[in-house]
Amino acid sequence: MFIVRSSRFIALASCVALLAACALDNAREPRTFDPSDVRWSKAAGANAITGVALLSTGGKPRTCASLPVRLAPDSDYTRKRISGLYGDDDEGFVDARQAQRLRAQQDVDKRYESSLKTAVCDAHGNFAFRNLPDGTYYVLAPVVWRNKLGEVSEGGFYMQRVTVAGGETKAVTLASR
Repeated sequence: MFIVRSSRFIALASCVALLAACALDNAREPRTFDPSDVRWSKAAGANAITGVALLSTGGKPRTCASLPVRLAPDSDYTRKRISGLYGDDDEGFVDARQAQRLRAQQDVDKRYESSLKTAVCDAHGNFAFRNLPDGTYYVLAPVVWRNKLGEVSEGGFYMQRVTVAGGETKAVTLASR
């Protein structure tokens, strides 16, 4: 009996610690976005980031077809926001339901939203961002679809950090591993 109660206590304590850590992360999230931090990303450049986003669903692969992929220029605000959503600032995936909960908890600075570049995926899930200046970016790609009730709650969102320089083209594959 003591062992069962003890393991429940440990599980409860772990949940409390996890929630406290999330609260600390949100407290460290910058409250405002400074557009001067990403001014560099507005210049014309010779780099490109191309890619594909897809998710296997037990037989039928889904893609980001007709959905907007976003490219976020690196900044302190971006890194902290990305880390808060994905738990990492290098690469990640968040399922659609979890993403809705996380986004509801975070206020998004409108100036940050306007700093993002957007490309629409073609029918095969391919996207491209061209004429980018040297720098680090975050590719944010949705692979989501509506369930039988018409809600966007299936699939999820990919993130990957990409650095380009010197006129290069980097190809990324955002897929389940």
